[in-house]
Amino acid sequence: MANFFNINNENTKKATLQDDVVIQQTPGLNEAAAFNVVGSIAAEENALAALIQEEADKLASLTGDALTFDNFTELTESIIRTLKTILLKNTVLEAKLTETLNYIDEEGFTITSDFVDNITAILSRIANEENALGNLIGAIGTLVDALAPVLAFEQLQAADELILAILRVITEKNLVLLSKLRRVVRFIINNSEDFPTPTQAQVDAVIAALNALINAIRVEENGLAVLIDAEAAKLNRAIELTTTAGGVDDLLDFNDIITSVLDIIVQKNMILEAKLEDIIAIITLGNGFNDEQLAGFAVSLSNLQQSIANEEFALANLIGTEALKINDVATITPGNVGNLIAANESASLLLESITLKNMILAQKNIDVINFILSL
Repeated sequence: MANFFNINNENTKKATLQDDVVIQQTPGLNEAAAFNVVGSIAAEENALAALIQEEADKLASLTGDALTFDNFTELTESIIRTLKTILLKNTVLEAKLTETLNYIDEEGFTITSDFVDNITAILSRIANEENALGNLIGAIGTLVDALAPVLAFEQLQAADELILAILRVITEKNLVLLSKLRRVVRFIINNSEDFPTPTQAQVDAVIAALNALINAIRVEENGLAVLIDAEAAKLNRAIELTTTAGGVDDLLDFNDIITSVLDIIVQKNMILEAKLEDIIAIITLGNGFNDEQLAGFAVSLSNLQQSIANEEFALANLIGTEALKINDVATITPGNVGNLIAANESASLLLESITLKNMILAQKNIDVINFILSL
């Protein structure tokens, strides 16, 4: 297979009859417009990334006297509304990108240097959006962790309902971004032999974009670790508030909400795993990168391993808190077999979600290790 972007190819591609036909084409308005549409999508994605980062910064600004449950609730509900609008916008942009790349494929346009810049910008902007989403998740987790020790039981439940709502929107957005990434990857793979020999600046831009995509996964994994720790903090607070037999049912119901949060986190992890596989597919396409460049990617992937470890530590914390819950139920209602069985069943459901997440993290770690060992 030809080198990706012909990055290290010093030879001019041999001319064929088909090449001659392409060369004889005069780039027209449709060709230039199609290439510009891709560039405009990249610009819009970058603006959306900045907007999402602003939302994360708003949450991070809730400190001191401003850090109240009411303020957290109102701001998070506002952010959810904004994210839903951004999701709609992303869906439109994804459809536009797919239609445009399909059109470029069908028309057989000659891939120009400017178009290479635009397609590279798409990769970079996807990374920017994912990075901002990771920061947003981390900000939510940090605030919830700080609020948990002083929340009433009803507030704990309300907080998790908010987290469920915002994670659902974020996960849908992740799916749209993954679809966009996969369409770009497919275009690059299918047309790799037709990319012009890049300038050094373009090589650097491609490498930066791929490293940014890897780093965005790291940021999102770290954000999820913070959020999982916050779930453990909320569960611990619920345990503290459950002091009578009458509160056991509420505690177990709350445990189920935490399991629902973990289920969505698992879905998000699956998307991140698929994204990592696509990134590695580009990096390993043909012989497009030299040993030094591949070693640089290996460093970025090694950093990703630390974020995987952070999530595993957070999961261990949650499991430990789950054990405290079972002990609390046993202490409050000694000899009540029904409550003990219900506590075990709720723990089993949570552990099933945690185990699935462990499996996804393990696969991610294997992907990283296999890449490093292949060098």
